[in-house]
Amino acid sequence: MAPAQLFGWRSKAIKSGAVTPHRDAERLGFVEVTPTASASVEIELGGVVIRAGADINEEQLVRIIRAVRQA
Repeated sequence: MAPAQLFGWRSKAIKSGAVTPHRDAERLGFVEVTPTASASVEIELGGVVIRAGADINEEQLVRIIRAVRQA
């Protein structure tokens, strides 16, 4: 994700009132983000549906897509 994209989303969320910035907004903070068990994506490729959970990494997904294309 590009930093500019994240900044743009943050700005829109603040302007819309969906979120309010912290008073100490100058300080950079980090949070740990953990995917939920229900996070998944479905990819339809040539009539085949690939369902991938949040725990799959990019390399694994690429291998699966290549295998489906070659089948």
